[in-house]
Amino acid sequence: MATGLMTVTTAEKHIGEVWPQDVIRAEEFALEIAPRVYRKWKFAGFGDVYHIPRVPNIEAETKSASTDVTMRTYTDTEQTVTVNIHQAAGFEQEDIVALLSNTDLAMEMKRKIGYALGRALDVQLATYPQNFSQIYGSYSSELTYDNFISAWLDLTRAGVNVASNCTWFLSAAAKAGLLKQEIFINQLYNSNGGGRAVEQATIGNIFGAPVIVSNLTRAAAANQSDSWLQDQRAIGLIMAQEPKVVTEYIAKSLANVVVGHQVYGAAEIDRYGEAAGNVTATDTWAVLLKTVS
Repeated sequence: MATGLMTVTTAEKHIGEVWPQDVIRAEEFALEIAPRVYRKWKFAGFGDVYHIPRVPNIEAETKSASTDVTMRTYTDTEQTVTVNIHQAAGFEQEDIVALLSNTDLAMEMKRKIGYALGRALDVQLATYPQNFSQIYGSYSSELTYDNFISAWLDLTRAGVNVASNCTWFLSAAAKAGLLKQEIFINQLYNSNGGGRAVEQATIGNIFGAPVIVSNLTRAAAANQSDSWLQDQRAIGLIMAQEPKVVTEYIAKSLANVVVGHQVYGAAEIDRYGEAAGNVTATDTWAVLLKTVS
């Protein structure tokens, strides 16, 4: 007869391992960019290149007695948006996995398909600001208050009401730089965010436009990222197909296939300036802010 202390070693066969009915899901960033671009041009049900003509302001003149008014005509240009981006994400699961697994893997992966497509759209839209012609700041450097003033001034001079239809898109590091600056965190300067800036890392509007942090802004290189100020109309998006899920059962594999996909086109939008008779289209709706990542 054995004698001694009962230990976890002697009782090994009686001690089970437990897998809780839970999983640790990969982090998902907030998808902030796509909801704030121009989406009013709708997919017609066909066609891959969409043409939107531009119209200039007509010139006025001082009319003299007994003289005809000068008739004005302009050779207009167009904005095109090409629908050519087809993105997909999917998985294939054998029946035996669904039968034996403690986790509903199919449901988990379906959720991740939705995030994958939304993330891919935001990442694509974040590639356009690098081409904005109006630029302030320097890569690898934090933004300054003067950078924000200059961006506001450019859009205001172009006729954009920054407080009405614009958004500041900042990288996390760019916003962190603002939290070091008294003018952004002191309530004496910024009543809508200053009182919460240090306690909650919250900065409200800057010159009336909301500050949105996106972790999906483009990183130009190590410690470099794009932030930007834009009127909603600066980037146009045409969704030819919103995310759609297709399922199929493959009998010879005894497996279910699930694929989600979306089709769209997007472009930086140029317009004529306010000057009468101007038919040179430029991107006066937005400003790139080069900064840290």
